[in-house]
Amino acid sequence: MEIHMKEKDNKELEELTADMPKKKLPVWSKIVIGVVIALLAILGIAYGVFSYNYGKIYVKDNDNEKAQEEYFDEDTGIENLKAIDPDKIHLDSADSVMQSKDVINILVCGEEAIGGGRGRTDSIMIATVNRKDGALRLTSIMRDTYVQIPGFSDNKINAAYHNGGMKTLIKTIHKNFGVDVDGYVLVNFDSFQQVIEALGGVDIKLAEDEVEYLNKTNYISEKSNRTLHVGVNHMNGNQALGYARIRYVQKDGQYGDFARTLRHRTVMSAIYKKLMDKSALELIAMVPKLMPLVKTNIDKADLVNYLYQGVEVRSRNSKLETLNVPVEGAYKITRVRSMSVILPDPLDKNVKAMQKFIFGSALEKEDNKGANISVGQ
Repeated sequence: MEIHMKEKDNKELEELTADMPKKKLPVWSKIVIGVVIALLAILGIAYGVFSYNYGKIYVKDNDNEKAQEEYFDEDTGIENLKAIDPDKIHLDSADSVMQSKDVINILVCGEEAIGGGRGRTDSIMIATVNRKDGALRLTSIMRDTYVQIPGFSDNKINAAYHNGGMKTLIKTIHKNFGVDVDGYVLVNFDSFQQVIEALGGVDIKLAEDEVEYLNKTNYISEKSNRTLHVGVNHMNGNQALGYARIRYVQKDGQYGDFARTLRHRTVMSAIYKKLMDKSALELIAMVPKLMPLVKTNIDKADLVNYLYQGVEVRSRNSKLETLNVPVEGAYKITRVRSMSVILPDPLDKNVKAMQKFIFGSALEKEDNKGANISVGQ
């Protein structure tokens, strides 16, 4: 009997609703639903693309990276520099290593490979997302900076990676500058060109002496690309790499490694601007092209979080602040062994300037929290 009543009820309900007009969703509801579905699809595709390509770039930290035989540059044209006996140089160390939960520091390095082994990191930068200050910052450490390298002889900082890998370079930054990093990104110069190409080129302003030098030397390896002019140039990867490597032409009154480091920051700023000009869909489409060109030790969850934090800060303040280390008035250029080096002098002035720039107001409440990382370890 109970079953019969349910069947009857269902039949009556069908008869009643059959004659009722079908209520359509408002147009705006369809639009909202469509947008939500599209966003979910985009996010799903983005995460799938990201996850697939992440496996190509992740490098697990290796505490036993094989050491390579250390060597010292044979610089030319340094006869007029005052020579200092390396045994008579006393290099100080940072008192402690600074870190803050409000600050994300990513070590970004450009490697110039030598043969089949590790090369030297001719570009060493720390990209910072400071959530407390709402700021994006970029610190450049000049490659010729003479430092203590844990486990090896004192040398230019660009030798640290060559000698002992990324672990040694990070220890070197700990020991000499007292700044911790949350991970690293490594790109070689061949990949650097491809990154620029994937972005569709970058816009860089050139002075007359830079144009003359680039168009007449092999810094731009492809002769067909030696077509630059005074003013803003839309550079491809080969041209941008050549520009970034110039050291024998002044820039904004700076010479040598100072000029080259300034050009590194100019290129990085141009890359940053190009990324800021792209839509979310365009950035997603670039993921498969960009990710295989770099190596990182940042795990997937942290990488997603860091990217999110960077985008969030950028939405409030898109300006990219920059700093060069050693800082003005706190170094001297001298000759050690066969090398022209930049000697931080005094070191503590550089340490304070670097920590203040990177951590900003986070120093006020975090200035004693770096002591849990031993300097040089």
